[in-house]
Amino acid sequence: MRHGEKLVFGENNEYGLVQEGFGVKVVKIGENGITLDDILVHDAHCQDDTLQLKLAMMAPEDGFPIALGVIRDVQAPTYDEAVNQQLDEVAAKKPYHSFMELLETNDIWEVS
Repeated sequence: MRHGEKLVFGENNEYGLVQEGFGVKVVKIGENGITLDDILVHDAHCQDDTLQLKLAMMAPEDGFPIALGVIRDVQAPTYDEAVNQQLDEVAAKKPYHSFMELLETNDIWEVS
């Protein structure tokens, strides 16, 4: 698979993948009115990963080829970056940031 190219395979590229409902289907190009124009084009940069996941999960025992190449290539934060960003956002919303600030923000009673 290459970004921007048709999803064709076979010894002579005689087979291709078309969308069928929410899934993909193997077809033979030239049969049942299927032309090269009907074959899906691989988009590795698509933010919606639905089709990319379907390609990654294809299995030969189901009649599909094995997907080789770059399946998905998008700019996204790593898990670590996303967790740290979420922690920073929560910390910024807190009215106090230490135990001492917590003690000093409430009513203080003096026991004598």
